[in-house]
Amino acid sequence: MSTLKTNNIQVGQSVTATNNFTWYQPTTPDGTIRLGVGNSGSTTLDAINVSSTGAATFNNNVFAGTQPEKTANTAVATTAFVDRIRSLTTPSTTSSGGTLVVGDRGSLVSVTAGVTIPANVFAAQDVVTIYNNSASSITITQGGSLTLRQVGTSNTGNRTLALRGLVTVVFISATEAVISGGGLT
Repeated sequence: MSTLKTNNIQVGQSVTATNNFTWYQPTTPDGTIRLGVGNSGSTTLDAINVSSTGAATFNNNVFAGTQPEKTANTAVATTAFVDRIRSLTTPSTTSSGGTLVVGDRGSLVSVTAGVTIPANVFAAQDVVTIYNNSASSITITQGGSLTLRQVGTSNTGNRTLALRGLVTVVFISATEAVISGGGLT
């Protein structure tokens, strides 16, 4: 194996440095390598910054190295884990009713009228919680091509959510979901 030791490597065909990319290490080595536009140390934009631990920054957004979920490797935060945590911390949304959208994933949706759960919008393991914030029952409608199963029963189809009832919908696939909670019939 050969080793190339240099502060920077410029990649591009232009004679003007600012029109090329440069892989470089900072003037004071800190275990990172960067890809930027222009000359080493004076780039106009650091597109990629990778630390010695494998954490990467892309256009100033930090990303952890990706590992498969449910593995013993906990040294690196996984994007799958981060995505799951985000679904637990998404703030609630309020609406008068309507059809759930992918942006409702991982959130508490507070409604005052019926809501439809569509097919082919959510993926397996997505979760949406619905709160009936009204003084009357509402209908939770099974969207076309979706199988909505009431947990612990053989019931499928539309469900009724009592006043102030709370349910959680867990997606088994894009076309199958299970619903459970208080006030659900």
